[in-house]
Amino acid sequence: MTSKPPSTPQLESRAEKKVITAHKEALKGTAATIIYTMGPKGGVGKSLTGRLIVDVIAAQRDVRIAQIDRAPTLPQLYPDKTITIEAPGAEEMRSDLLASMRVFEPLEEMVQSIAKSETIGVIDVGAGQNQRAFLNFVARARFDRFLVDQGIRPIVLVLMTADPSAISQSANLMEELQLVHPDAEIVPVFNLRDGGFKFLAGTPAHKIYNDKIVPLLKDRRRVTLPAIAAGAWPLFESAGMTFTEAVMADEATLIAKLGMSRLMVTALQGYVSEFVSVVWPRLGAIAGFSVGAFDAGR
Repeated sequence: MTSKPPSTPQLESRAEKKVITAHKEALKGTAATIIYTMGPKGGVGKSLTGRLIVDVIAAQRDVRIAQIDRAPTLPQLYPDKTITIEAPGAEEMRSDLLASMRVFEPLEEMVQSIAKSETIGVIDVGAGQNQRAFLNFVARARFDRFLVDQGIRPIVLVLMTADPSAISQSANLMEELQLVHPDAEIVPVFNLRDGGFKFLAGTPAHKIYNDKIVPLLKDRRRVTLPAIAAGAWPLFESAGMTFTEAVMADEATLIAKLGMSRLMVTALQGYVSEFVSVVWPRLGAIAGFSVGAFDAGR
Protein backbone atom coordinates (compact mmCIF):
# COMPACT_ATOMS: atom_id res chain seq x y z
CA MET A 1 0.00 0.00 0.00
CA THR A 2 1.37 3.40 -0.90
CA SER A 3 0.99 6.39 1.38
CA LYS A 4 -0.14 9.76 0.21
CA PRO A 5 3.03 11.75 -0.47
CA PRO A 6 3.43 14.94 1.53
CA SER A 7 3.08 18.30 -0.16
CA THR A 8 6.16 20.29 -1.10
CA PRO A 9 7.84 21.19 2.22
CA GLN A 10 8.65 24.74 1.14
CA LEU A 11 4.97 25.39 0.40
CA GLU A 12 3.92 23.90 3.73
CA SER A 13 6.37 26.09 5.60
CA ARG A 14 4.99 29.23 3.95
CA ALA A 15 1.42 28.05 4.57
CA GLU A 16 2.09 27.43 8.26
CA LYS A 17 3.69 30.86 8.62
CA LYS A 18 0.52 32.40 7.14
CA VAL A 19 -1.63 30.45 9.63
CA ILE A 20 0.49 31.62 12.56
CA THR A 21 0.42 35.24 11.33
CA ALA A 22 -3.38 35.12 10.95
CA HIS A 23 -3.76 33.76 14.49
CA LYS A 24 -1.47 36.47 15.84
CA GLU A 25 -3.63 39.23 14.38
CA ALA A 26 -6.94 37.65 15.40
CA LEU A 27 -5.86 36.96 18.98
CA LYS A 28 -5.25 40.62 19.75
CA GLY A 29 -8.91 41.21 20.53
CA THR A 30 -9.63 38.01 22.50
CA ALA A 31 -10.70 38.45 26.13
CA ALA A 32 -9.32 36.44 29.06
CA THR A 33 -10.17 32.78 28.60
CA ILE A 34 -9.44 29.47 30.30
CA ILE A 35 -9.54 26.31 28.21
CA TYR A 36 -9.62 22.90 29.87
CA THR A 37 -8.78 19.63 28.17
CA MET A 38 -10.59 16.74 29.82
CA GLY A 39 -11.55 13.18 29.05
CA PRO A 40 -12.87 10.09 30.80
CA LYS A 41 -9.61 8.14 30.75
CA GLY A 42 -6.01 8.26 29.63
CA GLY A 43 -5.10 7.96 25.97
CA VAL A 44 -8.06 9.82 24.44
CA GLY A 45 -5.96 12.82 23.36
CA LYS A 46 -6.24 15.31 26.25
CA SER A 47 -2.58 16.26 26.49
CA LEU A 48 -2.14 16.17 22.72
CA THR A 49 -4.99 18.64 22.33
CA GLY A 50 -3.60 20.75 25.14
CA ARG A 51 -0.23 20.99 23.40
CA LEU A 52 -1.87 21.86 20.10
CA ILE A 53 -3.85 24.70 21.58
CA VAL A 54 -0.88 25.99 23.61
CA ASP A 55 1.26 26.07 20.48
CA VAL A 56 -1.33 27.92 18.43
CA ILE A 57 -1.56 30.60 21.12
CA ALA A 58 1.88 30.80 22.74
CA ALA A 59 3.79 32.47 19.93
CA GLN A 60 1.26 35.29 19.65
CA ARG A 61 -0.34 35.73 23.08
CA ASP A 62 0.67 35.12 26.70
CA VAL A 63 -0.43 31.70 27.89
CA ARG A 64 -0.39 30.13 31.34
CA ILE A 65 -0.66 26.38 31.78
CA ALA A 66 -1.78 24.18 34.66
CA GLN A 67 -1.02 20.45 34.54
CA ILE A 68 -3.33 18.61 36.94
CA ASP A 69 -1.46 15.36 36.72
CA ARG A 70 1.99 13.94 37.31
CA ALA A 71 2.70 13.66 33.58
CA PRO A 72 5.93 15.56 32.80
CA THR A 73 5.23 16.58 29.19
CA LEU A 74 3.83 20.09 29.56
CA PRO A 75 6.21 21.16 32.36
CA GLN A 76 9.16 19.97 30.25
CA LEU A 77 8.00 21.67 27.05
CA TYR A 78 6.88 24.92 28.69
CA PRO A 79 8.78 25.15 32.00
CA ASP A 80 8.33 28.91 32.43
CA LYS A 81 4.59 28.82 31.73
CA THR A 82 3.43 25.71 33.61
CA ILE A 83 2.39 24.95 37.17
CA THR A 84 1.90 21.33 38.21
CA ILE A 85 -0.85 20.28 40.61
CA GLU A 86 -0.91 16.76 41.99
CA ALA A 87 -4.39 15.85 43.13
CA PRO A 88 -4.69 14.18 46.54
CA GLY A 89 -5.50 10.50 46.67
CA ALA A 90 -8.87 9.16 47.70
CA GLU A 91 -7.64 8.22 51.19
CA GLU A 92 -6.15 11.67 51.74
CA MET A 93 -9.39 13.32 50.66
CA ARG A 94 -11.33 11.18 53.16
CA SER A 95 -8.99 11.99 56.04
CA ASP A 96 -8.53 15.68 55.22
CA LEU A 97 -11.67 17.54 54.17
CA LEU A 98 -9.64 20.48 52.81
CA ALA A 99 -7.05 18.45 50.90
CA SER A 100 -8.68 18.97 47.53
CA MET A 101 -8.99 22.70 48.23
CA ARG A 102 -5.43 23.21 49.42
CA VAL A 103 -3.68 21.73 46.39
CA PHE A 104 -5.68 23.94 44.00
CA GLU A 105 -4.72 27.26 45.62
CA PRO A 106 -2.00 27.84 42.95
CA LEU A 107 -4.71 27.47 40.30
CA GLU A 108 -6.77 30.26 41.87
CA GLU A 109 -3.67 32.47 41.90
CA MET A 110 -3.12 31.67 38.22
CA VAL A 111 -6.72 32.64 37.43
CA GLN A 112 -6.31 36.01 39.13
CA SER A 113 -3.16 36.64 37.12
CA ILE A 114 -4.96 35.73 33.89
CA ALA A 115 -7.84 38.08 34.70
CA LYS A 116 -5.49 41.03 35.16
CA SER A 117 -3.51 40.42 31.99
CA GLU A 118 -6.18 38.95 29.67
CA THR A 119 -3.92 35.96 29.21
CA ILE A 120 -5.28 32.65 27.89
CA GLY A 121 -4.99 29.77 30.33
CA VAL A 122 -4.81 26.10 29.37
CA ILE A 123 -5.59 23.50 32.03
CA ASP A 124 -4.82 19.86 31.25
CA VAL A 125 -6.84 17.74 33.69
CA GLY A 126 -5.61 14.16 34.07
CA ALA A 127 -8.04 11.28 34.25
CA GLY A 128 -9.02 9.16 37.23
CA GLN A 129 -8.42 10.64 40.67
CA ASN A 130 -7.05 13.87 39.17
CA GLN A 131 -10.34 14.50 37.42
CA ARG A 132 -12.39 13.48 40.45
CA ALA A 133 -10.46 15.82 42.75
CA PHE A 134 -10.71 18.69 40.24
CA LEU A 135 -14.47 18.35 39.83
CA ASN A 136 -14.83 18.22 43.61
CA PHE A 137 -12.79 21.42 43.83
CA VAL A 138 -14.88 23.14 41.13
CA ALA A 139 -18.10 22.30 42.98
CA ARG A 140 -17.06 23.05 46.56
CA ALA A 141 -14.94 26.13 45.85
CA ARG A 142 -17.66 27.70 43.67
CA PHE A 143 -15.03 27.94 40.97
CA ASP A 144 -17.62 28.56 38.28
CA ARG A 145 -18.85 31.74 39.98
CA PHE A 146 -15.28 32.78 40.77
CA LEU A 147 -14.35 32.73 37.07
CA VAL A 148 -17.45 34.72 36.13
CA ASP A 149 -16.66 37.32 38.80
CA GLN A 150 -13.11 37.56 37.42
CA GLY A 151 -14.45 38.16 33.90
CA ILE A 152 -12.95 34.95 32.54
CA ARG A 153 -14.65 32.82 29.91
CA PRO A 154 -14.28 29.06 30.66
CA ILE A 155 -14.28 26.54 27.80
CA VAL A 156 -14.06 22.78 28.40
CA LEU A 157 -12.85 20.54 25.59
CA VAL A 158 -14.12 17.01 26.31
CA LEU A 159 -12.18 14.40 24.33
CA MET A 160 -13.66 11.15 23.12
CA THR A 161 -12.64 8.35 20.78
CA ALA A 162 -14.86 5.98 18.79
CA ASP A 163 -14.92 3.41 21.59
CA PRO A 164 -18.29 2.59 23.20
CA SER A 165 -16.90 2.76 26.72
CA ALA A 166 -15.12 6.08 26.08
CA ILE A 167 -18.24 7.54 24.44
CA SER A 168 -20.41 6.63 27.41
CA GLN A 169 -17.90 7.95 29.93
CA SER A 170 -17.47 11.19 27.97
CA ALA A 171 -21.23 11.70 28.01
CA ASN A 172 -21.28 11.19 31.78
CA LEU A 173 -18.45 13.71 32.16
CA MET A 174 -20.30 16.30 30.09
CA GLU A 175 -23.44 15.85 32.19
CA GLU A 176 -21.47 16.28 35.42
CA LEU A 177 -19.74 19.37 34.07
CA GLN A 178 -23.12 20.92 33.27
CA LEU A 179 -24.00 20.56 36.96
CA VAL A 180 -20.79 21.74 38.65
CA HIS A 181 -19.60 24.23 36.01
CA PRO A 182 -22.81 25.66 34.47
CA ASP A 183 -21.19 28.79 33.00
CA ALA A 184 -18.54 26.83 31.10
CA GLU A 185 -18.98 26.19 27.40
CA ILE A 186 -18.59 22.44 26.92
CA VAL A 187 -17.16 21.52 23.52
CA PRO A 188 -17.04 17.84 22.49
CA VAL A 189 -13.85 16.90 20.63
CA PHE A 190 -14.19 13.84 18.39
CA ASN A 191 -10.74 12.28 18.10
CA LEU A 192 -10.69 10.17 14.92
CA ARG A 193 -7.52 8.36 15.97
CA ASP A 194 -9.43 5.05 16.32
CA GLY A 195 -11.85 5.66 13.44
CA GLY A 196 -14.96 7.68 12.70
CA PHE A 197 -18.11 8.06 14.78
CA LYS A 198 -20.38 6.27 12.31
CA PHE A 199 -21.68 3.00 13.71
CA LEU A 200 -23.80 0.20 12.31
CA ALA A 201 -27.44 0.51 13.30
CA GLY A 202 -28.37 -1.76 16.16
CA THR A 203 -24.85 -2.12 17.56
CA PRO A 204 -24.09 -1.12 21.19
CA ALA A 205 -21.85 1.71 19.96
CA HIS A 206 -24.66 3.09 17.76
CA LYS A 207 -27.15 2.99 20.64
CA ILE A 208 -24.77 4.63 23.12
CA TYR A 209 -23.86 7.39 20.67
CA ASN A 210 -27.48 8.14 19.72
CA ASP A 211 -28.85 7.89 23.26
CA LYS A 212 -26.10 9.69 25.17
CA ILE A 213 -24.06 11.92 22.82
CA VAL A 214 -26.53 13.17 20.20
CA PRO A 215 -28.81 14.89 22.78
CA LEU A 216 -25.76 16.69 24.21
CA LEU A 217 -24.76 18.09 20.81
CA LYS A 218 -27.82 20.31 20.36
CA ASP A 219 -26.84 23.98 20.01
CA ARG A 220 -23.28 23.12 20.97
CA ARG A 221 -20.06 23.74 19.10
CA ARG A 222 -17.85 20.74 18.52
CA VAL A 223 -14.43 19.91 17.01
CA THR A 224 -13.26 16.99 14.92
CA LEU A 225 -9.64 16.03 15.49
CA PRO A 226 -8.37 14.13 12.43
CA ALA A 227 -5.99 11.24 12.79
CA ILE A 228 -2.36 12.15 12.24
CA ALA A 229 -0.32 9.81 10.02
CA ALA A 230 0.62 6.77 12.11
CA GLY A 231 4.09 7.08 13.63
CA ALA A 232 4.68 10.65 12.45
CA TRP A 233 4.34 12.57 15.70
CA PRO A 234 6.00 10.30 18.35
CA LEU A 235 9.44 10.94 16.86
CA PHE A 236 9.10 14.71 17.34
CA GLU A 237 7.63 14.16 20.79
CA SER A 238 10.56 11.95 21.81
CA ALA A 239 12.90 14.72 20.67
CA GLY A 240 11.14 17.15 23.03
CA MET A 241 9.76 19.33 20.25
CA THR A 242 6.53 21.32 20.29
CA PHE A 243 4.22 21.29 17.27
CA THR A 244 5.37 24.79 16.34
CA GLU A 245 9.02 23.74 16.45
CA ALA A 246 8.25 20.64 14.38
CA VAL A 247 6.56 22.49 11.52
CA MET A 248 8.82 25.57 11.52
CA ALA A 249 12.24 23.90 11.92
CA ASP A 250 14.64 23.83 8.99
CA GLU A 251 16.01 20.57 7.61
CA ALA A 252 19.36 20.80 9.40
CA THR A 253 17.66 21.19 12.77
CA LEU A 254 15.35 18.24 12.16
CA ILE A 255 18.21 16.01 11.00
CA ALA A 256 20.10 16.82 14.22
CA LYS A 257 17.04 16.42 16.48
CA LEU A 258 15.61 13.25 14.97
CA GLY A 259 18.86 11.58 13.85
CA MET A 260 17.41 10.72 10.46
CA SER A 261 18.15 11.51 6.83
CA ARG A 262 16.98 14.67 5.06
CA LEU A 263 14.49 12.65 3.04
CA MET A 264 12.90 11.08 6.11
CA VAL A 265 12.65 14.27 8.19
CA THR A 266 11.18 16.15 5.24
CA ALA A 267 8.46 13.53 4.82
CA LEU A 268 7.69 13.47 8.56
CA GLN A 269 7.51 17.25 8.73
CA GLY A 270 5.08 17.19 5.81
CA TYR A 271 2.72 14.81 7.60
CA VAL A 272 2.74 16.87 10.81
CA SER A 273 2.27 20.11 8.85
CA GLU A 274 -0.78 18.70 7.08
CA PHE A 275 -2.24 17.72 10.46
CA VAL A 276 -1.75 21.05 12.22
CA SER A 277 -2.90 23.06 9.20
CA VAL A 278 -6.33 21.46 9.79
CA VAL A 279 -6.33 21.35 13.59
CA TRP A 280 -4.97 24.76 14.51
CA PRO A 281 -7.76 26.78 12.81
CA ARG A 282 -10.38 24.53 14.38
CA LEU A 283 -9.05 24.91 17.90
CA GLY A 284 -8.40 28.59 17.32
CA ALA A 285 -12.04 29.13 16.36
CA ILE A 286 -13.21 27.42 19.54
CA ALA A 287 -10.88 29.59 21.62
CA GLY A 288 -12.52 32.73 20.26
CA PHE A 289 -10.74 33.76 17.10
CA SER A 290 -11.10 32.69 13.49
CA VAL A 291 -8.82 31.91 10.59
CA GLY A 292 -10.33 32.14 7.13
CA ALA A 293 -13.75 30.57 6.69
CA PHE A 294 -13.39 27.85 9.32
CA ASP A 295 -16.72 26.53 10.54
CA ALA A 296 -15.70 25.06 13.93
CA GLY A 297 -16.02 21.49 12.67
CA ARG A 298 -19.74 21.54 11.88
